[in-house]
Amino acid sequence: MKAIDVERIRFEFGESWSLAEKWDESRAFLSGIGRLQGEWTDDDTGAPARVGTKAVDIVGVRDDRLYLIEVKDYRGYPIETKKRQPHELPIAIACKVRDTVAGLVGAGRQRAEPWVESCARLLVERKARVHVIAWIADPDLRAAEPIKKREIWQKERSDRLKQRLTWLTPYVTVASPFDGRVGDVTAQSLPGAGQR
Repeated sequence: MKAIDVERIRFEFGESWSLAEKWDESRAFLSGIGRLQGEWTDDDTGAPARVGTKAVDIVGVRDDRLYLIEVKDYRGYPIETKKRQPHELPIAIACKVRDTVAGLVGAGRQRAEPWVESCARLLVERKARVHVIAWIADPDLRAAEPIKKREIWQKERSDRLKQRLTWLTPYVTVASPFDGRVGDVTAQSLPGAGQR
């Protein structure tokens, strides 16, 4: 069993996971594509624009399937959640997936750790499945918020993310980290989770 903490949530990956690594803190990311940060001048506005590489939180392998996992905990942030979803979050997650794919393939070509090479191999193997998981802990339902309204924007968020990732995979799941929809992984809140 391997435990990984992200956004004050502890994920425990069971024995069926041959790999679970915190990609955005790995040596392969930080010394590789993660160094691609900086500023340039926008040609249209002349203003400086900050550019950089994004990364998913966790990379995992289970049953010879690659999992790219992003975690968001919006409990305690109802206003920010309403503003960012469902429009901004799907593109933000899709860009993290795009940069992670590039980072894994690039690191795999540079003789990185064996786990990175196996992830890169799964990315380029046509028959290997790549899954994108967006584990999103939404704020509690407010008394004035109809459940149907929440279900509508959650479906819209999920559909938009799937649409943004059709270039890579049809296997996209948006779910609460606590609902058990991904096999052999448990999640529990750590102290301070879901609070400002």
